Amino acid sequence: MLSTRKDSWMMTREDMQILLHVAEWALNHRHVMSTIRKLAGTEENYLIIARELDRVHAHIAQARSIHAEATLTLVEWLVILDAYQWKCAYCQEKPFEVMHHHIPLHEGGSTLSNCLPACRPCCSPRKKKPPDQAPLID
Repeated sequence: MLSTRKDSWMMTREDMQILLHVAEWALNHRHVMSTIRKLAGTEENYLIIARELDRVHAHIAQARSIHAEATLTLVEWLVILDAYQWKCAYCQEKPFEVMHHHIPLHEGGSTLSNCLPACRPCCSPRKKKPPDQAPLID
């Protein structure tokens, strides 16, 4: 499980599989949170799914509001998070805190190839840099 303690940021493969299963189910169904809660298995998994679903929806809405491409799904976002082990794509040390668009939102939209997990310090304009040795996800 993903811990909110600062000393442990690991998620088990089993929990990741549960999150992906719930996200895939949510693609084809109305987002009935009571069903998502049951499918998540634990309250911790439910809270993670709910938070990341809200995050994806907010970024999709923001992209649509400026007529940018808005295709990122919850499943895709969870795959990205898993590829980066729920850490910042830039420093690869700190746990991620935000979804970052490495190409500005108005140019790149909220898409699989434009969204990365990042810690807040790495998102600051003076520290912005391409991720080092980051997994490529297309």
